[in-house]
Amino acid sequence: MRVLEPLCQVEKLEISPTQQGAFKRNIWGYHLIVEFWNSPFELLAKAKNIEKALKLAINSFNENNNYIKVISYQFQPFGVSAQVNSGRAHIYIHTWPENGYSAIDIIAENKDEAYKILEKLQKILQPKNVYVAEILRGISEDWGET
Repeated sequence: MRVLEPLCQVEKLEISPTQQGAFKRNIWGYHLIVEFWNSPFELLAKAKNIEKALKLAINSFNENNNYIKVISYQFQPFGVSAQVNSGRAHIYIHTWPENGYSAIDIIAENKDEAYKILEKLQKILQPKNVYVAEILRGISEDWGET
């Protein structure tokens, strides 16, 4: 599992509870905060294109497409904010097609699923540069005294 080439920078952020006595972390999700740079304008400009990209990226985790829900907003004259939820994964995207830029959040049950979604989005939206920050999501099983 790797992010497709162009130029890609990945940062791994360890977010730890600040309360005293936190011993063990229960990880329930994996969050990728992604920036795509230099994607073609026409791929980012219209809500229908973004909706299709999100459905294709998240589709492999559901045998039944009835559970995939997409919500989008078309800015005028162009640009999109959208989200897709499948139950096992969520993707949120905001596009600035005039700059070839999109900001994306991918939240999945595990790292493999998150990166599979990222790879699919890269193939579809064709960025030349990619920035990824990885964050584990979850809470401690024992918060101790706070």
